[in-house]
Amino acid sequence: MIRSYKEIADTGLDDLYEVQKAFDNVHAIFTLMLQHFPEDSTGNAFAQLGVLEVNDWSTKVFQWCERMENELDDVDAEMQKSVQLPHHLLDLRSNDVAEAISAERKHATRWWTHLNEMRRRKELPGWVAADIGTHDEHDLLLESRKAVNQVLFGSLDLGGDQTNRVIQLG
Repeated sequence: MIRSYKEIADTGLDDLYEVQKAFDNVHAIFTLMLQHFPEDSTGNAFAQLGVLEVNDWSTKVFQWCERMENELDDVDAEMQKSVQLPHHLLDLRSNDVAEAISAERKHATRWWTHLNEMRRRKELPGWVAADIGTHDEHDLLLESRKAVNQVLFGSLDLGGDQTNRVIQLG
């Protein structure tokens, strides 16, 4: 199970409130002891020490809870202000990213086409021509595009008719 830091902090805060309740219960026990033991008895002295100690720790836990609540409120406010990016990007950012990826892909496709044509005319050195413009390379290009789309947009859709080869690659 993977939990965010905020979820862990929320759980810690809930636990601190439970500790606060426990201190209240212990305080009630010491208060009862004070009422039932005579003032000059050992039991009454222990109850007085217990009340002082529980009050001190109860105050510390209460202050800690207040600080944690304030910090968590600040985190909530920051989360509300910033757009959270889950598995796929949202709204305006999604459009910006899609446009940037599309522009990069257009540029890459243009260069791939030029290199393929140069390979077909035997204008490239053999060590370059071996992998340029082949069916395998085209398939690899489409697979990498699908992987990017899946990660960013939650879809393998490339848009258009990109999975079909219109021109026979030589």
